Amino acid sequence: MSTETQAHRCDAIVAEAEKLAEHARIAAIHFRNGEVPRGAAHVLAAQGHLLALRTTLDAVVGEHAARSQPVI
Repeated sequence: MSTETQAHRCDAIVAEAEKLAEHARIAAIHFRNGEVPRGAAHVLAAQGHLLALRTTLDAVVGEHAARSQPVI
């Protein structure tokens, strides 16, 4: 895997994290306004972005583990 591919994956992690954060912000607004169903919908959307983020992060970590060398 090239370093550019890894960089692209890191960019994808940032994008997912930003989407997650925005859904969390919107959920907080809805909950403060007493709009529980709308708030809950945004929490579910945030969870979806968290899962996507985790999948991409796992790929980065897996690639690193495959290439790392133990140092003694």
